[in-house]
Amino acid sequence: MTQLWWVRHLPVSVTGCYIGQSDVEAVIPSHTSGLTKLLPVNDAVWFASPLKRAVATAQWLNPLAYVQTVPELKEQNFGTWEGKSYDQVWREHEHHHDWSQPEHLQPPEGESFTRVCERVDGWLNAMLESLAGRSIVIVAHAGVIRAGLRHAVGLSHAQALKMHIDYTSITHVSYYAAEAGNARVEYVNRLG
Repeated sequence: MTQLWWVRHLPVSVTGCYIGQSDVEAVIPSHTSGLTKLLPVNDAVWFASPLKRAVATAQWLNPLAYVQTVPELKEQNFGTWEGKSYDQVWREHEHHHDWSQPEHLQPPEGESFTRVCERVDGWLNAMLESLAGRSIVIVAHAGVIRAGLRHAVGLSHAQALKMHIDYTSITHVSYYAAEAGNARVEYVNRLG
């Protein structure tokens, strides 16, 4: 059995706007609030999105870990919406997009959530096959973790988008086989 612990990165100083692949800094607290008790710190393989907030979170959780950065773990690319407030995007694009199916909504010069799922699925399938039976910690973003949960239990894209993932929360998934859908979610959004 392969064990995955998804960790959403620490909060960031920028709020109220789309930050997706913008490389903003994490707000680093002085202590880990017991989060490390929930993680296999010593014997796990560690991965992170290459964005600063994810790498800083991984180093904060386990300063001794070798953290492999993986481009497929970046947050959704919000294209021209990056840095704009949610209200501003709504005002500018309310009549230009079909908001009834947000999983298919692709911001200009960006990507849809379904595209995020495709890249996360591809990476997860290969990683699960090559690291079968190992303990794995993945520090990433809310959208990527939703994509990972969709992969694990076969949720639809729309269902996965309805899941809220808190900052610095841990989501634990047990895979029985490397293929998508062969997993059990042990818990979601656990905080230290």
